[in-house]
Amino acid sequence: MKKDKYNVAVVGATGAVGEQMREVLEEREFPVGELRL
Repeated sequence: MKKDKYNVAVVGATGAVGEQMREVLEEREFPVGELRL
C-alpha cells in the first residue's frame, strides 16, 4: 500500500499550541514529508 507524505506548515510554532501540534504529529507518527515552522 502506498504511503503518502504530507507537507505541513505550523503557524505560531514557537507558541504553546504550535509546540503541542509538533508533539502530536510525532507521537501519532503522522506521515510528514516537509515540516515548515
